[in-house]
Amino acid sequence: MKISDSFRAHFLREILAPLVLVLLITSLGAGYAVYWATSKSNAEAAARQHHIIQTSLSQSLSEMIIQHRSLALWQPLARHVQHTPPDQAWLDQNVGAWLSGMFGHQRVYILRPDGQPVYQWENGRSVRPDGATPVTPAVAAALTGLSHAVASLKTRRESVGFALIDNRPAALAVGTIDGDPAQPRRFVLVSIRYLDGAFLDALSQRSQLQGLYYADKAPLRHLTANYPLISPAGYPLGYLAWQADRPGTRMLGIIAPLVVAVLLIITLICTMMIRRIWLSSLRLSQSLLQLSASEAQAQHLAFHDVLTGLPNRALVEERLAQTLGRRMRDPDGDKVALLLLDLDRFKLVNDTYGHHAGDDLIIEVAHRLTQRVGEKDTVGRLGGDEFVVILSAVATSAEVERLCEQIVEDLSRPFILLGCETWIGVSIGVMLVSGEHTDRAEIVRKADIALYQAKSQGRGQYQFFDPSMDESIKTRLQVATDLRQALLHKQNLAVYYQPQMDISGQKVVGLEALIRWNHPVLGAIPPSEFIPLAEEMGLIIQLGEWVLREACRVSLAWPDLVIAVNVSPLQFRSPGFVEHFEAIVKQENTLPSRIELEITEGVLIEDSKGAKKIMSRLREVGFHIALDDFGTGYSSLNYLSHFSVDKIKIDRSFTQALGVTENSMAIIESVVRLGQAMGLVVTAEGVETSSQMAALAEAGCNQLQGYLFSQAVPEGQIATLLAREEA
Repeated sequence: MKISDSFRAHFLREILAPLVLVLLITSLGAGYAVYWATSKSNAEAAARQHHIIQTSLSQSLSEMIIQHRSLALWQPLARHVQHTPPDQAWLDQNVGAWLSGMFGHQRVYILRPDGQPVYQWENGRSVRPDGATPVTPAVAAALTGLSHAVASLKTRRESVGFALIDNRPAALAVGTIDGDPAQPRRFVLVSIRYLDGAFLDALSQRSQLQGLYYADKAPLRHLTANYPLISPAGYPLGYLAWQADRPGTRMLGIIAPLVVAVLLIITLICTMMIRRIWLSSLRLSQSLLQLSASEAQAQHLAFHDVLTGLPNRALVEERLAQTLGRRMRDPDGDKVALLLLDLDRFKLVNDTYGHHAGDDLIIEVAHRLTQRVGEKDTVGRLGGDEFVVILSAVATSAEVERLCEQIVEDLSRPFILLGCETWIGVSIGVMLVSGEHTDRAEIVRKADIALYQAKSQGRGQYQFFDPSMDESIKTRLQVATDLRQALLHKQNLAVYYQPQMDISGQKVVGLEALIRWNHPVLGAIPPSEFIPLAEEMGLIIQLGEWVLREACRVSLAWPDLVIAVNVSPLQFRSPGFVEHFEAIVKQENTLPSRIELEITEGVLIEDSKGAKKIMSRLREVGFHIALDDFGTGYSSLNYLSHFSVDKIKIDRSFTQALGVTENSMAIIESVVRLGQAMGLVVTAEGVETSSQMAALAEAGCNQLQGYLFSQAVPEGQIATLLAREEA
């Protein structure tokens, strides 16, 4: 391919030159940053080491003057030096040997006021004054300065510092011996410790500096670090040198190869980029074609679900608008149907198998839907587990019904996830568009209402929108608002108590707390209607705790009766459930053993492991636990072997079936025998006739509950109820 000079010049000027400049600036900046960080780190380390050695030397001098002072202020020493001649043996033991052996002082002198030695100790032995050599010039100079100070101030003085003694660095301590204050001149105690190997080793360990040694001249700084020794008079005595710790240099050894490698990689990347840009520029026409293809792909992604490839919400709304537009142009033509689908138990699949399995399930659902729905119609995914079907040509509602039945059947078949068979279901809301209905948002809203109705009716079914549903939803919303206000102000809500009888039907053994709501406009609303509302609105926890408080208060008045309280599944799974119930019982000053918590099998199905742990904790606190509506679940017998309960309550449906359906008596007898074999109390609910009571007594039930004995009564009638039963 022929390359023009102008193209080459443009490439060099606009692309290559800026990239090379950026690379150069980056390299210089990185090199300077590494150099600055190295220098900064080394400088800070050097300052820290100088401070450490300075502190260590000061501490050594402080310790030496304290050791020196401990003798200079000792009165027995002051008395002994006045003797003529001094007691050499006593001085050897208490001065020379003590300072040498205890503190490592290598020379010790006691001088008269005129500077002549009275006592000398050198290198571990006593030296008699008659054979002693004169004191060194450094000692003499220190003594001269001290004698002037003593003469001028007439007070005790002391001095400590570094000096060169016999051309060796040493720590020198000089001080007057504290004798008779009336004496104008005093004896002087001098002690010397050389900065030899032992001293420097100890100092090295204390200051944590490696290779500490003395040098009479300053060593080269690039090899070692050093600290000058200065005499008290201010002249230099030499240097303490050590192997400097250079963290910056160590850091440089690690970072420099990394920086070089990064710069090389950047250079390589830039080279590759330049080459790619060069080739891309030459193939400009091909790039334009690729851009067009990418634009088409982006257009597809903008209107299709990434996971399933189905139309997404935006495309579904567009196709629904197009379908309704055709319907408006031909009002007498075929009808349009909108189906909203919501998968049942999809969250359980996600929680059990993980989100990857959930994605596989969504893909398979999409596949089954597209196989079932015609090519002219639209299947879309709105998000999560929500799907939509738009039927653009529907002759009769029967066609939609058949399709809905087929979809329900298709999605009821098992799915294979991670090698296991899994069952879900689907709820469908249908809006059949006929006449002049063309408002897209209103059609979707009504289909959603129908979907809500299908889910509330038990799921796994479909519902067509009916105008009465709309009114029902509005009424439901108003009732939900009224329930919130009733709970907030504790108005029109009350707890009633239904007795639980022994098998004779003569003695009340417990009470079940049942909530009642007397709506100011609608009158008495049954719990089966407002309890689901409370769960949807998030009020069930507050409602349940209020009922528990009322039950605890009643238990104080009737301590011989166990008060049963129903627990909602949402309550049971809420965080801190056990702790909240335990705290309420303590606040109401009653005992957990007076409260029986009734839990349905539905609580145990979704999370058996977590439920088992919660129930064990409840029993540890002291609550009684009853398994309510026993027999309605698909694995009741299995639950009895895994969960710790005190009581099982036979569902009222079995009691009502006595004498009506075959084998009803056999079922109850089997449940009773099972409960008794496991040491559980068996209570039968829904007892309404004497024949039912007799049959249950014959089967061996322990307790009975139902309208035969009493309906639920308010708290004020409990006393009357108990008195009537006793009578």
